[in-house]
Amino acid sequence: MLTLNSIFLIGIGATIGASIRYLLSIYFLEFLEKGLPYGTLFANVIGSFIAGAVILLVAEKANIGESYRLFLVVGLAGSLTTMSTLSLETFDMINLGNYLQAGLNVLVNVLASLTAVAIGFYITRLIISSQ
Repeated sequence: MLTLNSIFLIGIGATIGASIRYLLSIYFLEFLEKGLPYGTLFANVIGSFIAGAVILLVAEKANIGESYRLFLVVGLAGSLTTMSTLSLETFDMINLGNYLQAGLNVLVNVLASLTAVAIGFYITRLIISSQ
């Protein structure tokens, strides 16, 4: 059931996630060569890893409540990952005629994010089963 507390937790997580995404974008813009938007890529990968790990924790640990899932997955990971920025950056590449770069951007983001979800899920499963 959606409560004011749930909305508050999602909002706090979203604030943190969006702030981290912004800082990653600034960092990678400053320190890596231009090409792919690495800040968006890393934000998507980190957020996907968090989502994979937390979903398993919620599913397999009774003491991890819905509040943690809302905060971490919906708020933090949902705001950290960014489909809209990925789409906009890819659209800009297409408009500039950089079709190969645009395709590579989408492919790398999707594959890396799917891999990060799986890694988060399986690492968490290993940690849980070893306890």
